Amino acid sequence: MKIILSAAATLIAFVSLAEDAAKPQLLSWVPPTLDKPVTVEVTNENRDLKLDKGKDYIIKMPATPLTADGGLSIYGGRNVVLIGGEIRHDAPLKEGQSPLMRRGIYIKGSTGTVHIEGLWITGENLAEGFNIDLRDNNILQIQNVRVDTVHGKREAHHADVIQTWAGPSELRIDQLTGSTNYQGFFLLPNQHFKGPAPKLFDFRRINLKDGGYLLWQGSEFPIKTEDVWVDPAEGRSWPDLVLWPKGSSVWKDVKQGAPPAGDFVPAGFAGIKYASPGYVKESSSKP
Repeated sequence: MKIILSAAATLIAFVSLAEDAAKPQLLSWVPPTLDKPVTVEVTNENRDLKLDKGKDYIIKMPATPLTADGGLSIYGGRNVVLIGGEIRHDAPLKEGQSPLMRRGIYIKGSTGTVHIEGLWITGENLAEGFNIDLRDNNILQIQNVRVDTVHGKREAHHADVIQTWAGPSELRIDQLTGSTNYQGFFLLPNQHFKGPAPKLFDFRRINLKDGGYLLWQGSEFPIKTEDVWVDPAEGRSWPDLVLWPKGSSVWKDVKQGAPPAGDFVPAGFAGIKYASPGYVKESSSKP
């Protein structure tokens, strides 16, 4: 009888996890409040956006995947909101092209809060997910985003799901799934920025998989993790060849393996038909 009860309890637990995974999960951070926002429609011909640093913007992604070389670049803007859409790089690089021509999104020079939600970055020749250069006491929010799969090599391009080499003051990520054959989060916010260290990088409900170093902190600054999972490539020694710095307490709560209920952002959840599940509370997103 005890064995039967134990098996039944296990089955109930798995069913509960599956049901929870199927339910839309409220997100941690609301988009910033926009003042007379300008709407910019992205196309393969209009993907290198130069925005006024004193104005707010809504970035509207196309109804088909963005496939242009270089992906989407957002320069400037104050508060910027992008919800939904797909960036896809299937075409191989042409001779002499930089791997950055197969980048998902580059965010540089905004002065307020940039909110990226429900975006799917993918493709057979994807080389980078997010590249970040934000130096003006700003906030970057990334939620319900899937990046699969970034491709790189040790002797060539070092691919990352997310790489920052300058800022932001606060990086907030909630519900992200990323896969890579090289690196995951490569965090060097003061590499090309000699200003203050970030106030906080806040990571929640994240799973990274298939690469080598999946979480890399290049200098000291506050990081908070909650329900963060890493599942490295076969043969990578845990945690020394997966988390950097070696032995750092900053990654003490990170779990090895895959989340019990599966990817936080399953295939097909983010993308062109994305609908936001809503937010936990109407909290401020101001810098």
